[in-house]
Amino acid sequence: MPRGAVHSIWIAVDDEIPQLVKDVTERHKRLRARRSADPRWSTLGLRGAEAKTRRAQWRTEVQRLRLAGELLDTVDVLVEYGVREEVAARGWDHEWDPAPEEAWEQGRWPGSRDRGLAGYPDRLSARLDGDLVALAVAACWWTSAPAIELLHAWRDRNPGITPPRYELDEEGRRRLGGPLAEYARLSDQITTTGAIWRAGVTRGLAKASTVIPVQQTADGASTSR
Repeated sequence: MPRGAVHSIWIAVDDEIPQLVKDVTERHKRLRARRSADPRWSTLGLRGAEAKTRRAQWRTEVQRLRLAGELLDTVDVLVEYGVREEVAARGWDHEWDPAPEEAWEQGRWPGSRDRGLAGYPDRLSARLDGDLVALAVAACWWTSAPAIELLHAWRDRNPGITPPRYELDEEGRRRLGGPLAEYARLSDQITTTGAIWRAGVTRGLAKASTVIPVQQTADGASTSR
């Protein structure tokens, strides 16, 4: 798809996600191959400028299909499609003031927590449109800014208290009191970039599987149309 500068991201995910992404993008690669065989895109018998124009037309069609979510044939394309959908669903697809440098620093965001004792055990890498990444970072930061400011103040007031690193279930949250309960309430108001990337992966996988549904054979094996 048309893009300017790209930005590489790492996404913390559950351990089955990289294989799922690999499987669906492989199916979409086969879909791309089938569609490229359409006579409309054939360069057979064409020479020079005509063949060049036909190849450009096919590349334009691939870009159109990718933007529409009808061809999610690489990790980058799948994740970028899903992130755009997630940003739009949140009403964030508009201009934002640039995020401060703090938002781009490596490491955990204020208030971020792992899910369960195992956290997210695997990683998925993707290269996304730089403008999209900047928009998502800015939107996460500015929608979370009031809670982030209050969390910084909380840490100043409570230097000896270590908040829970992991997401708590309802029972665990009920047991919190005093400063820790306040911390949990504030951290719930923060949207991390990791949450947006993971939501993008989920949306991309869902869309890709809608385009090419996986069917179960009689012996329980998975296949696709």
